[in-house]
This record gives sequence, structure tokens and C-alpha cells, in this order.
Amino acid sequence: MIPAIVVVSVTAALTLKSDSKGPLKIAVNKPRGTVYWGGAGLNGPYIADQVAAFQESGIKHVWVGKRTIGDIPDAVRSAIELRYERDPGDRYWMVEGMEKIAAEQFNLIGYSYGSLMAAQTAHVYASNGYIVDHLALIASPIDGDFLSHLQSNKNIKKLIIINLREHGDPIFAGISQWRLLLAKSKLEKQNDDSGTTRGIGHFYYRPASEEGRMRRRQLAKFLFEQGLR
Repeated sequence: MIPAIVVVSVTAALTLKSDSKGPLKIAVNKPRGTVYWGGAGLNGPYIADQVAAFQESGIKHVWVGKRTIGDIPDAVRSAIELRYERDPGDRYWMVEGMEKIAAEQFNLIGYSYGSLMAAQTAHVYASNGYIVDHLALIASPIDGDFLSHLQSNKNIKKLIIINLREHGDPIFAGISQWRLLLAKSKLEKQNDDSGTTRGIGHFYYRPASEEGRMRRRQLAKFLFEQGLR
């Protein structure tokens, strides 16, 4: 069963102001394909299996997002840095070469730490005139103001939020800094060996088990139904 979600759609529009002719439509060389980022450390067999699940569901041309400095450093950055809106002019977040991929859409999907990587990437692309067809944030500790700015960006056509609170996750999109700090002890308990193996709370999609495999395929099916291709 897919967790409770919030889906917000906005219409994409790209224009430049013209002194004599009013708004002028411009052509954008749209990046294509789907990038998926997993949790802190970007490691574990669940990542490759989730990508396989996406492809099986009909979401083709999926690549694994990179850029990690390790499990703990990634988690720390998520709590104090990445959850906030960054400079939209920072090309660090650009994914080079995706405009050459023969795919229908440009989609960004992220889980936990990966949701912030996806959010920052979408923010930079959308703020610089590119269309992001779908941005999916799963179990995301993203700041409320940053989330609101993504929701209001007309170049992000569809924003999908998947919270895991019904599974015991203390984290949710738009969480405040103080609530995130209060969640630390619970997250640590959920992240112990037995909790990770069983996929408790925040780590619902992580277990390397048949149950975990089924959950990842439910997620892929849900996102396919939301329009990702």
C-alpha cells in the first residue's frame, strides 16, 4: 500500500519579455530521462532494485544519482544544509548530457537524503528555464519554505510528495528544524541493523528482502500511475 501523498500540479510556461511585442516564447533544450537518488551514502542493494522496479513499471531511461561523501556526512548535510534552498546559479547540480537521451520526460526522484539532491537539482534546472516534468520527494526532510518555492515554480510541472508517517517515519516534507532535531533518536533506533533489515519507519523502502522488493515495486507502479515515463 502506497503511503499518503500530496500531489501538486502546475502548468509550465517559458517566456521572455519583449519591449515591442510582449511576451516571447522561447525554445528550451530539455534534459531527458529520469534520475533516482537513494538515501545517505547512496549505497545498498535496494537502490539497484528500485531502479529495476522503475524500469519494469514502464519508467524507462533511469539513472542512479551520484555525489555522496558517506552515510553520516550525507545525513548531517541533510539536516543542516541541503534541506534549505541553495543558489540557483550553482552548476554543481546540473546533470550533463541528459539532453541527448531519447526519453519523453525529465524526471527527478529522491528518497530521504536523495530527495534533497533531487530537490536542489530541480530548483537549479527550473530556475534556469528548463522544464522538470516530475519531481518526486520520498521521506523528505526538506524545509517548508524551500518546498513552497518548488511548488510555485511554473517550470516544475508536477511535484509528488510521499511521506511515510503512517509507517512510523518521524520525518515529513516541510518539517521544521526543531522537529527534525527531536526526530534524531527515533531515526537512530529505526536505522539499527534489525530496523533497516525490516524496513521500519523512515527506512520503509530499504530492506533487502522480498517484502522490500514488493514495496519498491508498489512505489514504482504508483509513480508510473502519476504519469512518469
